[in-house]
Order: sequence, then C-alpha cells, then structure tokens
Amino acid sequence: MIHIMGDLRETTEEIQRREQELRDKQEQLVQAGKLATLGELTTGIAHELNNPLNNIGLFVGNAIDHVELGIADRDRLLAELRHALQEVRRATAIISHLRTFGRAAPVSREPVRINGVVRRSFSLLHEQLRLREIEVRLDLCAEDPVVIGNAIQLEQVVINLLTNARDALADAPRKLIHIESAVREGMVDLLVHDTGPGIDEGLEQRIFDPFFTTKEVGAGTGLGLSIAYGIVKEHGGTISVVNGTGGEGATFLVQLPLPAEPPDAAR
Repeated sequence: MIHIMGDLRETTEEIQRREQELRDKQEQLVQAGKLATLGELTTGIAHELNNPLNNIGLFVGNAIDHVELGIADRDRLLAELRHALQEVRRATAIISHLRTFGRAAPVSREPVRINGVVRRSFSLLHEQLRLREIEVRLDLCAEDPVVIGNAIQLEQVVINLLTNARDALADAPRKLIHIESAVREGMVDLLVHDTGPGIDEGLEQRIFDPFFTTKEVGAGTGLGLSIAYGIVKEHGGTISVVNGTGGEGATFLVQLPLPAEPPDAAR
C-alpha cells in the first residue's frame, strides 16, 4: 500500500512538472510572437513618432524666432510651448505602450475593456494602414463590455488579426478593415472583416495550425494566428473565420465570455 501511494505521489509530481513546463513553453511562444509583432511594427511606429517630433521642432522653433526677433508675446509663447508639451506626451505614450507590449511579464488576469483593447491595438498599426491607404471602420458597442483577461495578450490577438487583414488587402481593389464589437448572450463578439480575396476553401481550420501560412517564404512565420488561437482559448473563448458573401473578404470572429458579476474597474 505504501509503495502504491509513493508511486502515485511521484506520478502526480511528474504531471505537475510537465504541466508547468508546458505553461512555460507557451509563455515563451507568446513572448516570441510579441517580439516578432514589434519587429513588424517598427517602420510604422517610426513614422508615428516622426509626426510629434516634427511638430515639437516647429513649435519650439517658432518660440525661439519670436524671442530672437524681439517680438515675443507671452501668450503666444505659452501657446507654442503648450503645443510642444502636448506632442511630447503623445510620443511618450506611444513609446510607453510599446515597452509595455513587448515586456515579458507574468500572465495576470484582470478586468479589461474590449473597446480599449481594439483602440490601443489600432493605434500601433494606424500609420502602417494609412501608408497603405487602408480605411479602417470602427463600430464598437456602446456598452463598452468588460472581460476578465490579460490586456496585452488580447491586444496581441487584435494586432495579429489586423496585420493579417493588412496583408490580405495588398492587391485588393477596395481596401477596408471593419472592426465591430457586440454583446450577445453572455459573450463579447469581436469581428474583424477585410475586403481582401478571402480564405481558400478548405483552409478555414488549417490557418490556426502552428507554422501554417499562405504567405510567400520569408513573409510570415505562420505563428500569429496559432498564438491568437491559444490566447483566446486560455481566456475561455473561441476564434473562427468565414469567407464573406460573393467571395469578398474574410471575417474573423473572436468570442469571449462576460464575467458572472460586473468587475469593479477595468483597463
């Protein structure tokens, strides 16, 4: 009897050890995916930061000119400096969010506003999408639903969906990404639709497989949607994709459960 109990204890400890190893590997994979995403965002972020930096130079230059020419007006100078300070805060917010997104940290769960997740994700890709002349339409529900989850991981899901939509629109005659959020039957629905060519028939499930990609060699790792699938599943939700009617575009649907009781605060 003692021998059997000892064997059971060793078996339980082995299972726990393997489960912890699996969790560690999953976290490492998610972190690798975040760093790969940051690499893709670099060019767009450089443009995004260039705008406030140019504005800061303009406002400070105007203030210097007024002082040197002896025509300085206190209210005008204060206005120029306040504009410059506003642009500094804008650039700081972009950098701060990038640092938060890329940081490796323990996965915590807290109240998260889905609409905020969408807006922050879009802000990181805004310049990339603008440069590619892609229109983005946001239809976010007025309820501003809250789920229990990890804000950075959920942003990673949305960013992956946006980058896939961006790539799908490369040769599309109409370039539109439509993002919706809605509350239905105890769930939050998040839909990301693009007007690209859609998903080839039979690939609707395979696109969530690790390392599967329809992009050319070197254009993608095939990990983005797989990581998104894992994150959504860990949050107790589901992710699926369907082609649009008339062969136009694809729609990704993420469904996340609402908490049983309203949380006190949310990001």
